[in-house]
Amino acid sequence: MQTSILDKVINDAGIIEPVKLAHYFHTNVKEIASLSGISPNTLARTDRYKGQSTQLQLRACTEIINRVLPWCGNEYHAYAWYRSEGLPEFGGLTAEQLVKDGRIEDLRLYLNHLSEGGYA
Repeated sequence: MQTSILDKVINDAGIIEPVKLAHYFHTNVKEIASLSGISPNTLARTDRYKGQSTQLQLRACTEIINRVLPWCGNEYHAYAWYRSEGLPEFGGLTAEQLVKDGRIEDLRLYLNHLSEGGYA
């Protein structure tokens, strides 16, 4: 069974560590801020990135990337899909744009639809 990306980027307290997430994708915290819609200043300070809204946003990004991982083949392709693949159902918006716009539930429903054999 495939391990979740989340398992590799959280600390013992269950907090997603932006630095671990950046290392996992061979990028930097500034890029993680960009893909999540969170301020780089927030991700640079432990007391800020531990906040509930920041953690929910980081989890949403991680969850979506992890969700498409089996379809994409590896985490780098899933990361690229998240950032750049326009989704027809959403007028060409990417998963990244949808998460930033707070439309994570719409995206989840869409991915559920696809996983059940629905068309894009």
